[in-house]
Amino acid sequence: MIEILLKNKEIIKADHPDEIRHADLDFSVMQFIDYTELEIKWVAEKFGIDFSIMQHYEDIEISSHFLANEKQVTFHFSLPYYNEEKKLIESPVFFIISDSGLFFFSSSEVDQFLNKTYSYKFSQLQAFSELKQIFKFLIEFISDYYADITESETRKIKALASTILLEKEFSKEILDIITRYNFNNLLLKESLLETTRVFNLYKKSAWEQKIGIRETIESELNDLSVVSDYIQFNFERLDDLKENVSNKIDLEQNHIFKILTVVTACISLPTFIAGFYGMNFENMPELKTTFGYPVAIIAMICSAVFPFIYFKRKKWL
Repeated sequence: MIEILLKNKEIIKADHPDEIRHADLDFSVMQFIDYTELEIKWVAEKFGIDFSIMQHYEDIEISSHFLANEKQVTFHFSLPYYNEEKKLIESPVFFIISDSGLFFFSSSEVDQFLNKTYSYKFSQLQAFSELKQIFKFLIEFISDYYADITESETRKIKALASTILLEKEFSKEILDIITRYNFNNLLLKESLLETTRVFNLYKKSAWEQKIGIRETIESELNDLSVVSDYIQFNFERLDDLKENVSNKIDLEQNHIFKILTVVTACISLPTFIAGFYGMNFENMPELKTTFGYPVAIIAMICSAVFPFIYFKRKKWL
């Protein structure tokens, strides 16, 4: 799927490059959703774009995330977003700036999520005609996006913290939720660090001198630094919650062990008495006494009651 925003505010949509009839496209933004090799080849031939970064975007080297030369500057972000199951995942997003305009590449899931969540913001793009304005909008949007998605995770963690502080019993699901939130924060932290690194590299590039949005970049880097602090605070809160749950589980287990100890003590002594007099040796004088049976019963009851009273006073029960 190809969407093209022309400088005259007209929007062109096409499923295939052959459907684009304009011989000379005077566009501001060209977006490719679920892009194919055919579309990449078409852009490379028509506009002279280098797509080498897309072939190595999974590498850890910075060249797989930021690439600048005389003809273009290319950015790669691993954008975290919520899929249809409301799970936080990430997907590669690329945008390329050249003298021809801005090229944007993403998956349909990312596009649907962004349009559904930020439709009011993307409608502003049609008001821009200059590349500088569009690029500035994208930089500011990325910063706001990380702030919004971190705020969403923070709200979830706060709600979970309130639940944990009120609950006395916990299940395995609670620990699974903490683990999932911790993974989400790791995803956000990794993506945010990579984005910060790319912004810093762009700030030093020749293209920044050409476009001239240094103040915007520095301002957004400061905002991303604040977001990073919030993510770190979420890590600390999740660690505290996990420790809180573990401590309460340990206390509950200790209480169970105490009860088992009391039950064992209350049962073992009567069992010992019953076993002792159940041996049926011939020379056991107690077996021939008149009150031997009731005395043994009373002894067994007392041997069960006295430990119970003792542990009760010790506040084990």
